[in-house]
Amino acid sequence: MQLSKLESYAYEELKKNKFEVFKIKDVCLLLKVSRTKAYNLVKSLKEKKAIENVGKGFLAFGGVDEFVIGSSIVSPSYVSFWSALNYYGFSDQMPKNILMVTTKHSPKVKNFNYVSLSKKRFFGYESIGKIVIADKEKTLIDSLLFPKYAGGIKEIMKCFSAALQEINIGRLTDYAFKVESKAVLRRLGFILEKNNYKGKLLEKLRKKTGEGYELLDPGLKRKNNLNETWLLDINL
Repeated sequence: MQLSKLESYAYEELKKNKFEVFKIKDVCLLLKVSRTKAYNLVKSLKEKKAIENVGKGFLAFGGVDEFVIGSSIVSPSYVSFWSALNYYGFSDQMPKNILMVTTKHSPKVKNFNYVSLSKKRFFGYESIGKIVIADKEKTLIDSLLFPKYAGGIKEIMKCFSAALQEINIGRLTDYAFKVESKAVLRRLGFILEKNNYKGKLLEKLRKKTGEGYELLDPGLKRKNNLNETWLLDINL
């Protein structure tokens, strides 16, 4: 990659100022150049494969972590569901797309899927380096809320088995109540019981199951295999 003097300067300044993911306007402000000059610089750097388009007008250096790109394209957002389950080692399956949570309504951008949650459900995430990701407990709760984004309930149950020694059950159940979903409380209680958890929190979950039956996995057909304790159709 042979860069001109100006291209090299632009490249090094962006790197030095930690602009891993950026827009043309950032180049204008950083280098104090016109939009036209910044556009031409960016075009040349792209042609020489020094940077690349990553979607929605954003550019990035090659090799930047895709999780960092995902939370930069749509903000606020964090990595969750199957992507986070794989990141934490709870799932050995690598999803084709990177699954993100946001409070906005955003279409898919390249290989980034953005799942919209209400502001009251947008919590339980942290920064690990430059990656913004759901913590272990919120990853599991998000997955119970929308199982289809985590490979379905069977995959989620496997992940729970792998995660139980690493997670805080108190925090997990607090999160379950905070998202205000009877389906999440029921699925959580059922899965904890299946994993031989016998703590007092199970009774707390049972008291909030409500009435009527819901599907254990909303992505599968009804089987009328009813669990009276958790008011679930065990449709696996």
